[in-house]
Amino acid sequence: MNAKRRRRFRPKPWVVIVCLLAIWIGLNFARNAYRNYQLRVEIESLQREIAAMELRNKQLEEEIANWQSPEYVERAAREELGLVKPGETMYIFAQPAGE
Repeated sequence: MNAKRRRRFRPKPWVVIVCLLAIWIGLNFARNAYRNYQLRVEIESLQREIAAMELRNKQLEEEIANWQSPEYVERAAREELGLVKPGETMYIFAQPAGE
C-alpha cells in the first residue's frame, strides 16, 4: 500500500469568509442593478404617459378656446344641431329611395 497520506485541501477560515463576503456583495449588487433597471423602465413608462396627458390637455385647452369663440359656437349649432337663425329657412334634401 501507498504509505503516503493524501493531504486534504482545507481552506483557511479567512479565505472562506472573504469568499462568502464577495458572494454576498455580488448578490446585493445584482439585486440593486435589477431594481434600478425596473425603476428606469417604470420612469420611462410614466414619462410617456405624462407626455400623452400633456398633449391631451393641450387639445382640450384648444377646444375650450374654440368654444369661447362665437363663430365656432354658431357653426357647431348649425352643423351639429341643425339650428337656424330667426328668419332663415332650413332645407333638408331627402335621399332617393334605393340608395
